[in-house]
Amino acid sequence: MRDEDILAFAKNNRNADDINDEKPEIDISAKETNYGEVDEVFEEFEPEQVLSASEENKVSDDAFGIITTGIDPLEITESGARITGYITTSHRPNVRLGTYVIVPYGDEDLFARIWKLQYLQEFAVDDATEIHSRRMLRSNTTDEVDYKFLAYLDPTCILYEPDGKGAGLSRRMSDRIPRPNTPILPVTDKKKIQTGLNIPDEGIFLGHLSVGGELVKTHAVPPTVPYYLRNDYSMGDPLIFRHMLVCGSTGTGKTFLTKNVLRQFMSEDNRYKLRGSEENRNPCLVIMDPQDEYSQLFEDNPEITDEDEFKFRAENINFGACKNTKTFVAKVKGEAYTGRSRAEQIEFTIPFDMVRNNSWLIAPVGMTELQYAGIDVLLDDYFKKGGKHTYSGFTEFIDDDITRHYYTEETHKIHESSYDGIVRRVKNRAFSRVFDQPARPINEILEQIFKPGQVSVFPTEYITNSRIRDIITLTLMSLIVDNKLSTSGEAAVKETPIILGLDEAHRYLAKAGGEHSRRLISKFADAARQGRKEGLGLFLITQDPQDIDDTIFKQINTRVILNLSNDAAISTMKVKKEFEKRIPYLKKGQMIVQSPDNSDIVEIMGLSRCVVKHV
Repeated sequence: MRDEDILAFAKNNRNADDINDEKPEIDISAKETNYGEVDEVFEEFEPEQVLSASEENKVSDDAFGIITTGIDPLEITESGARITGYITTSHRPNVRLGTYVIVPYGDEDLFARIWKLQYLQEFAVDDATEIHSRRMLRSNTTDEVDYKFLAYLDPTCILYEPDGKGAGLSRRMSDRIPRPNTPILPVTDKKKIQTGLNIPDEGIFLGHLSVGGELVKTHAVPPTVPYYLRNDYSMGDPLIFRHMLVCGSTGTGKTFLTKNVLRQFMSEDNRYKLRGSEENRNPCLVIMDPQDEYSQLFEDNPEITDEDEFKFRAENINFGACKNTKTFVAKVKGEAYTGRSRAEQIEFTIPFDMVRNNSWLIAPVGMTELQYAGIDVLLDDYFKKGGKHTYSGFTEFIDDDITRHYYTEETHKIHESSYDGIVRRVKNRAFSRVFDQPARPINEILEQIFKPGQVSVFPTEYITNSRIRDIITLTLMSLIVDNKLSTSGEAAVKETPIILGLDEAHRYLAKAGGEHSRRLISKFADAARQGRKEGLGLFLITQDPQDIDDTIFKQINTRVILNLSNDAAISTMKVKKEFEKRIPYLKKGQMIVQSPDNSDIVEIMGLSRCVVKHV
């Protein structure tokens, strides 16, 4: 060792008292350089804010547990995270898969969802023995302190205040890792839940947020968290014009839910824009009703109590009768409609003239391609003739031997076997019962059907023939789409925002099985794509979503999924695996909402009361 080192060592180990005697007082907050100048000022240490005893007890009582690194390391990456929490024995019964939690950073909060639960032994013992199992079977008790109960968190986002002054809450992606031993808290602030899941705080009410069929409760009044569908122009067009699907097996409450949702669109102050117009108008709700249930929108539900009304008003839920409800009844020979409600009834008939541009109305499924082409030729030539065009006149035209000879022998436009097949299929008794009946043609009462603020219901339950029911439904669908897409469409349709409620949608929008089906699907796909511009929203209701054509299905932004037991139907919905597994176990009124432009995918519970009459 060098002499200089020895001297330095001795100097540094002098008696502390001697140092205190000799060393002058200096300011330890600054460091002098060799030149006597102040080089750097140290920041004073500020300890973290200490909670009062009552605040500490409150956090301790509320917290499910703490973030831990004892089992797995804490980890967060751009592709995922590994965050483990220890759940205390008193809170273990309250924790479920899917439970939403908050992990505070101090200035911000991590909003997360529990995706995995796990028990681990606290002590190294072998409990897989005959003696232990018999002892447990006799006592039937488990000491929770003997086990670790772990919850694995899936970060959803980070909640923060952009200006730090309480002006509002925002969210961003999870880019911070929580500290070990940080408390895991239940989410009791309604605003934090809505922001964390990106749920609008106003709009069309669908239900209340739930986890595993149990409503999420907060400290607000009322304590439930309402789920709204965005219905304004702040971020584009209202989502109803990007279309909506409600699907569920028979008996899962589709009609009950649908009545509650559709009623929300019919408030007096709900208005929409139309292209080329500065006027905002109430929508016209048009419902194809195969079970004769939606005309009851005309009547109040007598079972609604004062307590129900208080809850509805607190969360801006529209309830009570839609007095501007009308029932439009197709005149069908041999059938009579009695009706379930006292709503005004207006009869109409379908004129055969409508078949001119909609040949699928009389072209049943099963025709060959040559027959489809042939019927178009026959219709085109028939409508070129002068005079009144009727179904009976068309059948006389194609049943004539001279006509047959002209098309099959002279011009060879239609093969004789195809011609005979067309005649057999077109001469259907069902057609003669529905076309040109003694009532006003539907295309002459459009102003009565498509009125802003009106509910127009088209029941078909009273009709025994399924082909006639399909003709009525397809006629109305064609009327709406043709007039919406045409630049010269009827003003009553063109200038009114329309929400088309189509029950049993899979029957009419099924995957194309022929040329005419493809034409109908193509037309409706165009209507779905242009719905935002033209003010047309499709509200589809079905138990077989897998049968709806893909070109239309892809246009549906909001999907409400009730209980489904069909594997093909479940896989069609393409929801996250953790939600997909829940679908067959959803209780009545419980549903999963998948609406990427509105919120994260969530589970909600519908109302226990119908906002209008439901029998």
